[in-house]
Amino acid sequence: MIVRYKGEKLDYKPDYYGKEVLWIMSPRQTQMPGMTFVGGYPDEYCIFMETLSEDEQVAIRQQLKNK
Repeated sequence: MIVRYKGEKLDYKPDYYGKEVLWIMSPRQTQMPGMTFVGGYPDEYCIFMETLSEDEQVAIRQQLKNK
């Protein structure tokens, strides 16, 4: 599902291990604060939800509820 975070659209979904993550949708998003390279391909960058503040997590989950 697509969510907004810091003015950017990111793809919310669990990773291979079931952790909640926000995946990039554009190569320019790799420079966002908190973005982590997690794979062997150049486009495998994400932000782990667990690293976000409680308020940020609540805001993202609210977006998911409204979809």
